[in-house]
Amino acid sequence: MLYQRPDRFDCSMPLDTCDPQPDILRVTTDPKLPALSLSQHFAREVGDLQLTDRDTPAQAVGAVRRVLDQTAARYARSTTDPALQRAGQWLVEIVKSGTGLIDRASHADIVWDEVAKAPGFKISLRPSLFYVGAGLLGTAGLLQGVGLAVWGAAALAGLHAVSTLNLSRLPFWPKPKTITDGTGRTRRASAVVRLDPAGLISQVTDALKTADHILLRLSAPTPETHWHDDTRLTALLQGLLEAGRADDSHYALELARRELPSLMAGAGLKQVDYSKTSADWFDRLPVPGNSDGKPDMQTAAPAIVTEDGRVIRRGTVWVRRS
Repeated sequence: MLYQRPDRFDCSMPLDTCDPQPDILRVTTDPKLPALSLSQHFAREVGDLQLTDRDTPAQAVGAVRRVLDQTAARYARSTTDPALQRAGQWLVEIVKSGTGLIDRASHADIVWDEVAKAPGFKISLRPSLFYVGAGLLGTAGLLQGVGLAVWGAAALAGLHAVSTLNLSRLPFWPKPKTITDGTGRTRRASAVVRLDPAGLISQVTDALKTADHILLRLSAPTPETHWHDDTRLTALLQGLLEAGRADDSHYALELARRELPSLMAGAGLKQVDYSKTSADWFDRLPVPGNSDGKPDMQTAAPAIVTEDGRVIRRGTVWVRRS
């Protein structure tokens, strides 16, 4: 059974609700957005893929992964946004890694074969009687001094052993696993796995629709934020303006000392004083004026660093030169 390319796309999957739909005008005017989704690119490329139920799962998975590579390349060329290009290729790699688990791309048929019962005592005794007769013939020939009779008995016994060779009679030889049904017949089961090309293509298409759902959320515009949207920062600014109008420097310093640490902590920033480990974050300046009684180094302004160690503002340290 060959896989036939679908004429249209069904948007009834749970993760592909198709809402909200991308703005068509925005898609045609914004070069950053891709013109087609991953599933549509895959549908274009998979049209030339000929898979039958006679193909092995390894051949089918290899062919589909090559088509997915072409899909990722076409999708990357359809957009100029580097973030969407990387996200699309990353999602395609995830889909490629899951194509080996073709749970819906194969069918297993159970075949039952009836196994003959083990031979009875009389049937299993016949070869032994033949060997006993050959042994008696050889013994008689040996006693009578007829060598031809001895060699003939040995040859007949060897030919019979080869013609009736059955290794399953040996006690240490592995026996096939069998099941006895309700009628007393012994049966052996075997599984035949067949490839389902339509199931494999459908599974990959569903995964790409999920990737399209993620890319649609990534391409959605994010609202811009400004510093004046922070109410605590604007309250501090208003308090400093109020202290400046009243010419109250003590109130301004107290307000800054009380509010600035919490504002910095909320933004993920911290103050770092000068030390041997943080010396690279500071600029060294000579001590201005008279420096008698002061230490060799004194932190003038701490460095402002993020939680992950990125320096936002370098600090300043006074250095007394002897």
